[in-house]
Amino acid sequence: MQLRAAGLPAPTLASARWGALPCAAGRRTRQLAAPPASALPGARLPRAAPQAPRPARPLGLCCAAGSDDAVRVRISTQREVKFGEVLRLVGSHPSLGNWKVDKAPWMAWEDGHVWAAEVALPPGTSVEFKCVRVKSGSDGSGDPKWEGGDNHKLTVPSDGAAAMSVVVEWGGRIATEVGGAAAPRPQQKQQRREEEQWRSEGGASSGDEGSSSGGSTAGSVTSSGDDSMALLPQWQGKELRFMQSNEHSRERRGTWDTSGLDGAALHLVGGDRDAANWLNKLAVVKSLLVDSAHMMRPDLDALAHAYIYMQWLATGAIECVEGGGHHRPNRHAELARMIFRSLEWVIGEQGPQSPIVALIGRRLQSRLPSFTDQFTQSVPLTRIRDIAHRNDIPRELKAEIKHTLQNKLHRNAGPEDLHTTEAMLARVTAVPGEYPEAFVQEFRTFTAELRDFFNAGSLTDMLDGLRPGLDDGSARLLDHFAAAKARLDAAGEAADQNAVMDVLHSVTTVRALLVSGLSSGLRNDAPDRALAMRQKWRQCEVRAEDYAFVLLSRFINSVEEKGGAATIAAGSDGGWALPIGALVLGLRHLGLGGYSAQECMAIEHELAAWQRAGGFSEKDNALRLKATLQRLRRLTEQYSQMMLDAYAERAVVMGRALGLENERYLVFTEAEIRASLVFQVSKLSSLLIKAANTCAGGSPWDVVMAGSAQGVLLRAPCLQPGCLDGAKGQDAVLLVESATGDEEVSALGSNLRAIVLQQDLPHLSHLGVRTRQEGVVFVTCEDAEAVASQVEPLLGSRVSLRAAADGFSIGPAGSSAGAFTSNGKDASASSNGNGNGAHGNGAAARPAAAPAQKVHNIAVLPLGEATAASCGAKAAACGELLRLASQCSDAAASAASAASGNGDANSTSIMAAADGVVLPFGCMEAALAADGKQGRYDELLRTLRSVLGSMQPGSAGGAGSLAALDGVCGDIQGLLAGLRIPQQVLQQVSGTFKPGATVIARSSANVEDLAGMSGAGLYESIPNVDSSNGAALQAAVAGVWASLYSRRAVLSRHAAGVPQEAACMAVVVQQQLSPDLCFVLHTRHPVTGDANVLSAELAPGLGEILAAGTRGSPWRLEAHKASSSVTTAAFANFSRAFLPPGAAEELRAGNGAVYAPPSSMGEIGGGTAVAAAPPAAALHLQVVDYSRQPMSASSEVREGVARRLLAVAAVLENEFGAAQDVEGCFVGNQLYVVQTRPQP
Repeated sequence: MQLRAAGLPAPTLASARWGALPCAAGRRTRQLAAPPASALPGARLPRAAPQAPRPARPLGLCCAAGSDDAVRVRISTQREVKFGEVLRLVGSHPSLGNWKVDKAPWMAWEDGHVWAAEVALPPGTSVEFKCVRVKSGSDGSGDPKWEGGDNHKLTVPSDGAAAMSVVVEWGGRIATEVGGAAAPRPQQKQQRREEEQWRSEGGASSGDEGSSSGGSTAGSVTSSGDDSMALLPQWQGKELRFMQSNEHSRERRGTWDTSGLDGAALHLVGGDRDAANWLNKLAVVKSLLVDSAHMMRPDLDALAHAYIYMQWLATGAIECVEGGGHHRPNRHAELARMIFRSLEWVIGEQGPQSPIVALIGRRLQSRLPSFTDQFTQSVPLTRIRDIAHRNDIPRELKAEIKHTLQNKLHRNAGPEDLHTTEAMLARVTAVPGEYPEAFVQEFRTFTAELRDFFNAGSLTDMLDGLRPGLDDGSARLLDHFAAAKARLDAAGEAADQNAVMDVLHSVTTVRALLVSGLSSGLRNDAPDRALAMRQKWRQCEVRAEDYAFVLLSRFINSVEEKGGAATIAAGSDGGWALPIGALVLGLRHLGLGGYSAQECMAIEHELAAWQRAGGFSEKDNALRLKATLQRLRRLTEQYSQMMLDAYAERAVVMGRALGLENERYLVFTEAEIRASLVFQVSKLSSLLIKAANTCAGGSPWDVVMAGSAQGVLLRAPCLQPGCLDGAKGQDAVLLVESATGDEEVSALGSNLRAIVLQQDLPHLSHLGVRTRQEGVVFVTCEDAEAVASQVEPLLGSRVSLRAAADGFSIGPAGSSAGAFTSNGKDASASSNGNGNGAHGNGAAARPAAAPAQKVHNIAVLPLGEATAASCGAKAAACGELLRLASQCSDAAASAASAASGNGDANSTSIMAAADGVVLPFGCMEAALAADGKQGRYDELLRTLRSVLGSMQPGSAGGAGSLAALDGVCGDIQGLLAGLRIPQQVLQQVSGTFKPGATVIARSSANVEDLAGMSGAGLYESIPNVDSSNGAALQAAVAGVWASLYSRRAVLSRHAAGVPQEAACMAVVVQQQLSPDLCFVLHTRHPVTGDANVLSAELAPGLGEILAAGTRGSPWRLEAHKASSSVTTAAFANFSRAFLPPGAAEELRAGNGAVYAPPSSMGEIGGGTAVAAAPPAAALHLQVVDYSRQPMSASSEVREGVARRLLAVAAVLENEFGAAQDVEGCFVGNQLYVVQTRPQP
């Protein structure tokens, strides 16, 4: 069965990490020590399947393998650690990890902040060791904190001692005590062997995906990860006890502060106050999700709150106590059925449009009890009653089973009962033969039934429950999965990556089958039996994803053990196959849950295409793969943000209201993310990005504006006024989390010296142009590790940084750290080519607003008659482009005529331009006068001057000033947007174009497109205007006028010292093109300043994706003017583009020919008739698959495009006499230049 589904939200994996303490005989009440969230990251409840019994692991013992005659050495220390931290025992013996933290045994927490581990050491062995603090679940490689002082030294007795106890004084001395001299009894040997079997089958984890609190924890990564109990979260509630009498308490801890709450939070907190036991709490959830929901379809807010609440119930963070009365589990099952129905409705109806609804709806399912026939009968789970009355077990054990389990389950069943049952099973199986085998098997059967009730059974067993309803083909898929998993389990840690991949592929196929079966949705009148079967399918589907998390975790650990990214980069193409394959399977799981299906499919196509092409040792191929991997990582970041938005604030509000410990709600969302499959996909994509970057010889730092800078380093979420306040007037360097690419630099403050942006951005975006214009050093970096290690430690201090085309460095001001780039070359030689950069960060001198010649009445001029004085530099340049296009047309006709004599009449023009008209300077003022609004306009300008007068030049001012500025700017914009244009003027504009043509209204101010003051993107362009619709034309023209007084535009002029009343606006109306490919071209290299090298950035579709700085990377080409040599510096990975309908299909059909270079050129080049521009079609935002884009697939196409741009650059530089900043596009095979301005 082939998988063709894509796009999922990643769920949480909640594998048990909780141990049971065997009880000593003779105690009336036995405590099952439940450690805090930070304890026992590697411990896990054993599976109690009848076919593979395994003993419980004693709490507090992390045993290493050893021979039968080895001495059991228990090493303990008393040490308080921070929440989320644990200890590992690291030393010079293999049992202690051979000084490798990630291989060392975990220490287990005991009462009194005692941490202990037990290892098996050969007699006479001398070892050295230390304790190490690491984060819970960590593999120890992430900043471990070593115990201070000298290494502890220990010699194991050689006289046949059976055990040894060592007490460590943290950072000081040790005390030892030797136990009995007898050799281990056969029973102890057997138990030890079974414990090692338990470990090898998934009973312990050495992974790094555990959560410290709040949600779920990750599964084992040392084997295939036994999938039983995979949805049982770490217990965080009160201690669990075995009882010989009814000691169940009705006392409750917590608070229920409903002040300030509303909606779902109020419903749950208020309801929980009156709901003592699990049944009543389920009723509260049912009331929220079913009874109070519109048409029994809960909204996102209700779903998110309910999931958080149910997670806290499952972990014991919200405790359940006796509530009075006798309520058998069938009552719980009935509630679950009603909740399930509503959840399935919203998954099917809202999930396709809202992935987070599908995610939460699916995850909530795993917290509901089962409602199959066996649990909805009037007296379910009766087996425990028979067990409690057996005569072949001790009286004390009978009493404990009766009072701890039987009576409790039949009165008030709750999540704590499953944990207690697992602990009881661990106890009775700890020592084989201690209890009658018939009793043990019966208790195993009951435990399996209880797991089924709580939907916590193994995936294998759950899938077996579906077999009766499957056809032969589907049953074979389950058989293949079971066989592959059995092989992997049998191989244990010796299994290779191919074995893991076989199981991962198999479970992915099984999940696709399950998703397909669930895709038909749920009928409103579905009978109870159909609902019960659907619940089984849903639980298997969720569990399959969880198991994929475990397998991906194991695979990643295996890759890292073999050298990780460095080994992959240094190897052949074959070394990439399995990691890319694992990534594709993880991506398919994301798709199967309904998250961004088209995006997942496009990324999968790209990964498959690049893997087939291979050659990753070549720079271009490595860069192309890196672009796709970065696109995938961006997808995982968006997914994680979706979870943050859904859970973070809600968890805090509800957790505080319920009086939970801070850690339970503060880290809830982080725990959910780290325990989700998307976390593993992100981790593997990051690893492969490093490998691709190594092959490409690149740096994680991308220099947009070269130079050097000093200043206090501040962090800002985005570039907005006020982000420099923390500098208190000092020079500042900003570490910025995100940007749109359209921010105004000058308005931020004159003390801004450099920006380090934590995302990719086109070099030639508006923001990139403005940083060059202002002389602000600008560097981007998407590598979180590089930022965390090199930049974040310097926050708050004064730093010095250098950025050049060949590297980047940053360090404390005055140190040598900032003197070299990342590749060791001196950065001081860098220059941006305009006198800024390393030779100074002062902004280039800006001219005043250009003088304007204003008309007195609203008029319309042909674009070819526009001058800078009457219509602005942009309109004048567009007119000049028309004249150039006309000359090119004549040259093309001559070239075609000459070629026809040789039997080849083909000739491709260098450039074309779109025709249009312009409403010159003075039209806006004439419209104000005609509408009687000139007085109000003048009054608002005076108010604007007053507000700006309260601000220091070059400063954005305080919050109060900005609010006042926003108010007056809004008033002016509203006034201008409502201006009327005479009907005859609108008809004149419309008559320029064919009926129904789509046009674009563009700004042309006297304060943009000037040398030293480009104003790139500062004023509005309004696309998709129907030229035959007079009202639409009027609104578009007035909208461009209004953009003259946006806050960004006003602050930009204020920072430049340009009077507001000096600004004038003309409006260019042109035929709108429907581009297949857009570009921004700098005819002088923008980073190095080399006039002999041009730099171009290209992207699919409409140019706004480049200019505004949409998240992602463009194709970045560099071409040498003398040699015509072309270098690809980056590949495009924007997820979406505005494309005309069918554009992608046309590109594929043309096989790249649409970008073919000209076959002949004169001195000026070819040309095209201005009127030949095709009509614009409606542009649609479409997902881009770069495996089908000729620019990504073919180096010949990239070279052909670059050479056409070289020809355009030569024409424009010759015409305008200076380096140019050019915007244009390809429409089919025709290259259009839509704008050119002096390059900053």
